[in-house]
Amino acid sequence: MTNNIIIEGRFVNSDEIFDGQIEIERETGVILRKEPYITNPAFIFSKDKLIFPGFGDIHIHAREDETAKQMYKEEYATVNAAAINGGVIHVSCMPNTPSPLTTQVQLQWHQEKCKQFPVMIFHYVGVGKNTRPLETDAPYKVFTGPSVGDLFFKNEAEVRSALQHYRGKKVSFHVEDDDILQARRTARTHQERRPIECVETALAYVLQIIEDYDLEAKLCHWSTGGRSIEMIKTHRAKGYNTTLEVSPLHLYFDADMIEEMPERWPFVQMNPAIQRREDRLQLIEGLKSGFIQYLATDHAPHTIDEKLKQFEPEQESGMTREQFYEHLKATDLVECRRRACLDSTSGTPQLDTYGAFTTWLMQEQGFSPQDIARIAAENPGAFVNQFHNDPGKFGRVDVGYYGSVTVIDPKQPITITRDKLRTKCGWSPFEGITFPGSVYATIIKGQMYRGK
Repeated sequence: MTNNIIIEGRFVNSDEIFDGQIEIERETGVILRKEPYITNPAFIFSKDKLIFPGFGDIHIHAREDETAKQMYKEEYATVNAAAINGGVIHVSCMPNTPSPLTTQVQLQWHQEKCKQFPVMIFHYVGVGKNTRPLETDAPYKVFTGPSVGDLFFKNEAEVRSALQHYRGKKVSFHVEDDDILQARRTARTHQERRPIECVETALAYVLQIIEDYDLEAKLCHWSTGGRSIEMIKTHRAKGYNTTLEVSPLHLYFDADMIEEMPERWPFVQMNPAIQRREDRLQLIEGLKSGFIQYLATDHAPHTIDEKLKQFEPEQESGMTREQFYEHLKATDLVECRRRACLDSTSGTPQLDTYGAFTTWLMQEQGFSPQDIARIAAENPGAFVNQFHNDPGKFGRVDVGYYGSVTVIDPKQPITITRDKLRTKCGWSPFEGITFPGSVYATIIKGQMYRGK
């Protein structure tokens, strides 16, 4: 009889599906054995459930920093709760908080804040005009144009001037061109204000900078197909292993479908913008084929009041912005749609829905369970394994890896409603949508945090 933790069921890695048991060392949370049978298990999952390596989201915004100015939207405690709810066992936070994370002292402050949580929280370090690489190995983030916050560059020369100091470093890019964004800022919809052209223009010089400074690069929340895909293929053919993320929002929604219901624009506005249906379909195919490596949400919480800022009611009405939005939708749809197309606050919360979304990929888009293990667990795990010295690793159900797993019930649908969310901002762009399966359990280092 062992004192360790045994889990039994059907396990999924990127290269295998196997029925059996794993033994997790209680003290370290690391998997010691993976065999058909070890002993009586603590957790038994029937074979209609799929036990994946714990999912990892390598692109989120946690909002917490030493200023506490945006903690009304989200904080590390609620990130932890939303991640567990979505079957996510590690996350990586972007640095564009009110006090941008750019120094070793700030990094240590954030790391200390996160020690208490079961979800492991990693941090990107921002690159600014006068920053320098840290002493410790860390992922860096560059914004080639404005998104949320002040940590961004206005042109190629500024990006080059900063990145000349980061030769050979691991750098992730938000790819949009500021000149085009400024020229299009009064266009009718968010898609037109942040067009494909602004991504492609910035991509041309970003790829050249990656080559010139030999960066280990990643392109964030990819939104376009067509020419940008060909540009990246040409770049990779030169021997550069630049990787890509894609957000569930860009895989599920497109501007063509929103054109039929423009009142949805505030709820799906993020940077870069969703684009045409043909772009969305190319992103799905790119993720399935392995051209795109990561399913990463860009979880970016804002309050519903901030998302509906263009729906300010008359003061005497006593209505909130959301109530006024609903009132206009019922009584004056033309005006509601006009306002909805105006510029809102960019960013959507998606951590709570990460696991459920993978069932849509499997059951409606032809992804295999092994595909999901690759894009949601193994590749994100390999990314964060570069930045910690803990005894275990993330990304596989195997010896030497953490006994952290995401159990998916592919046959138990879930309709997304606000009462099912744990993010502090309390809403989701997927509200009212039914996914074909759901998260059954989240286990971190052998400990059950969600499920039965």
